[in-house]
Amino acid sequence: MEIREMQMSDIEARLSQIDEELNIPDANIDALKEEISALEERKNTLKAEIEERKAQMDAITVGEEPTEVIKTFEEERKTMDLKEIRSSEEYGRAFLNVLKSGDDTECRALLTENVSGSVPVPTFLENEIKNAWEDCKIMSLVKQTTYKGNVKIGFEVSATGAEVHVEGTNAPNEETLVWGSVELKAENIKKFITVSDEALEGTTIDTLGELYKEIAQRIVEKAEEIAIGKIVASPSTTSATAVGVPVLTENSIVADTIVKAEALLSGKAKNLNIAMNRQTYAAFIAVAMASNYAVDVFDGLKDKIVFTDALKPFSTASVGDTYVIVGDFGYGFQANKPNGDDIKITVDNLSLAEKDLVKIVGRQYVGMGVVAPKAFVKIEK
Repeated sequence: MEIREMQMSDIEARLSQIDEELNIPDANIDALKEEISALEERKNTLKAEIEERKAQMDAITVGEEPTEVIKTFEEERKTMDLKEIRSSEEYGRAFLNVLKSGDDTECRALLTENVSGSVPVPTFLENEIKNAWEDCKIMSLVKQTTYKGNVKIGFEVSATGAEVHVEGTNAPNEETLVWGSVELKAENIKKFITVSDEALEGTTIDTLGELYKEIAQRIVEKAEEIAIGKIVASPSTTSATAVGVPVLTENSIVADTIVKAEALLSGKAKNLNIAMNRQTYAAFIAVAMASNYAVDVFDGLKDKIVFTDALKPFSTASVGDTYVIVGDFGYGFQANKPNGDDIKITVDNLSLAEKDLVKIVGRQYVGMGVVAPKAFVKIEK
């Protein structure tokens, strides 16, 4: 590729190669220095063009006439909102350069509004993140919110019921209400992968989607593990600072195990699911087969079973281990993502530079917790 056709990512890649070539004993130092000078000149030209375009765009906002350099782009952008810009191939290429070079100037120049912090991902990457959350059966069931910061969720610990008041009679007794709250503290769920310098340089818009998909799936899998862990760790009784999850202790799987668990749920838990390991499912089916399927061991919830490896199989569970959770995930559990579905990606090309590897770190902040009493029942061994 000729230097006059190079973009920022191409220039940075070539400069990195030259650094290595300068250490070769018989390297043509003069020729390499001349090439470095030409590359730096091209780099400065690109920066000047970007700054000029930004200045011209700023001028447009105060009513000045756009120059020919950006008039065509501005004509196209007049009918584009932020989402359409983020969906464009031009923005996708600019975002790819952010990962390769760390320079987000081109992305910011394309956006129609000022963006503080990191630039938003292209919409196709945002869709990969959303798909990862939707494809995870358990996390797709829980209530998801995007409130900023840590969130306190109130819940009723106990209260007296309503009364019928006959007109003219004494006022009804004042309600006795004990109110509690649980705080959803955002946790930093992180996943990093390493790729070679050559692999990163060869990354295209298509392969960028696969990269995000891998990171998003791993983050959501960890979120599911945390969610199950929080349900399992909940106390059996409700207090002002903790939501109670009743416990059913079963030392063997029998035909009415699920029915007995349902009996411990609140009447407000209506859309029930059963979470278990696939091996536990097989143990329930064995019980059904032994009775010639005379009894529905899942009490009509067979289509509502969600499998997770975050719960131990019944066969390997120890005393006190939870091997099944029955409950309403949409009513009883909440996942709050302060930054929405955005996964922040950081590219570290220094830590593993001696191995010619680049570390790509993805992180998403999620606060999770049980938010309704008796929304779940843990079946323990």
